[in-house]
Amino acid sequence: MIQFQHVYKEYRRGATPVVALRDVCVDIPKGEFCALMGPSGSGKSTLLHLVAGLDWVTSGDIMLDGRSCLAFGEREWTRWRREDVGVVFQAFHLIPGLTIEENVALPLRLRGLGSGTVRTQTADMLERVGMSHRLGHRSHELSGGEQQRVAIARAFVHCPRLIVADEPTGNLDGQTGEKIISLLRQCAKEFGQTVLLATHSLSAAQTADRILAIRDGQLE
Repeated sequence: MIQFQHVYKEYRRGATPVVALRDVCVDIPKGEFCALMGPSGSGKSTLLHLVAGLDWVTSGDIMLDGRSCLAFGEREWTRWRREDVGVVFQAFHLIPGLTIEENVALPLRLRGLGSGTVRTQTADMLERVGMSHRLGHRSHELSGGEQQRVAIARAFVHCPRLIVADEPTGNLDGQTGEKIISLLRQCAKEFGQTVLLATHSLSAAQTADRILAIRDGQLE
């Protein structure tokens, strides 16, 4: 599903180059639940952002389902983000002005699906994550764990092939975090998605099929 081929990512801090990823080579097969572990600043989020099309490689290549990311124009990246990727962030990123139902329905509406289909798929996904009783609420009325459940529902609702989860339990207590990782794993298994999970938590990482360790931008 994903192949990193000698990927480098460099940023500029003034005139000083900062290398975030250094010669990363790794294959992640379809359907794998893969955890990425490393200290803050090690390159975990950068790697996830490249896969999700939220940033671009400096050199090297990433093969996404057999296609080189270097061949992607803005239209291809937009389609990839809209149809093939679901993202779960540490900070939830729910839209405050929308209800929980409207937040989860957003990826379906962006794909132009009909209202009946949107309502049915949204209700089904919220039922799966145990949030069907909160349809009309807004994010500020929910606990952190509830907000993350809604964020997971939004990431999965359009059945993307890839789920990218960037420290999804970072703002949650340990017990709630374990429930969220269990839910993430359960949904991924049910729908057959490939999952990339960046985490500081060893217990969260140990639920994965494979753990990749990253330090100073390099896979160990």
